[in-house]
Amino acid sequence: ASGLVIQGEALDALPDNPDDLQADLTALAGPSAGPSGGSIFIDGFSGGEIPPKASIREIRLNSNPFSSEFDKLGYGRIEIFTKPGTDKYHGTMDYNLGTDIWNSRNPYASQKGPLLLNEFEGGASGPINKRASFTLDAQRNMVDNGAVSNVVILDPQTLAAEPFNSVFKVIQRYIRVTPKVDYQLSENQTLSVRYGVTHGDINGAGIGTFDLISRGYHTTFTNQTVQATYNTVMGTALNEVRFQYYRNANQMVANTASPVVRVLGAFNGGGSQLGHSAD
Repeated sequence: ASGLVIQGEALDALPDNPDDLQADLTALAGPSAGPSGGSIFIDGFSGGEIPPKASIREIRLNSNPFSSEFDKLGYGRIEIFTKPGTDKYHGTMDYNLGTDIWNSRNPYASQKGPLLLNEFEGGASGPINKRASFTLDAQRNMVDNGAVSNVVILDPQTLAAEPFNSVFKVIQRYIRVTPKVDYQLSENQTLSVRYGVTHGDINGAGIGTFDLISRGYHTTFTNQTVQATYNTVMGTALNEVRFQYYRNANQMVANTASPVVRVLGAFNGGGSQLGHSAD
């Protein structure tokens, strides 16, 4: 009874931003069984990133929670199915712009924090030959956002406690490209191969509230995914074989290597607690 299929006009009503879309789908799916939370599957693969909404065919929530196909109870499970390549060329492009012109000033800041949001999203699909087709999704986000630090420090001359606040511009960059090829090997056999690469760069993470600028760090990450799906139709049965290779590389570099200085209820200074790490 908790199962839900979202497509067509219902899908159009959901947010375009993948992060907002994931948050809404998680809320719609409800609580999951077990401590690890709900699972998100993209075309049958776990651990994937939410694709652009324009490339989604339908979304299923809590579909058959007791199916033996999955490794745990299916409450809170989100299944997203993307569109295959088409026999005609088709493309879409979206652009979203946001600035601080309509924003009010944070009451804990002496000046209004900056905001500049540029989001580009597009997709294309079409035939390659009589047996093959392709889809291509791309997304580019550029965000400059203000981080407000509001703390209490001591005057170096009188040692009297006095308020101190600062506004730091956090520069965030994000890009994702995902090409996919569908190939019909025979009347009953199809092969789909997808490659996805995502790169993110945030300069100024960890700054804000009680954390001073010296506590910030620069973080970058690159995610790469290769997926292959082989389908065979045998009468009324469908046999599906999936292969996935996933690689995640991330690095965090602190602004300063100084020790952390924490004064409870006043400020957090010194260096970042993350130091220099790579994975």
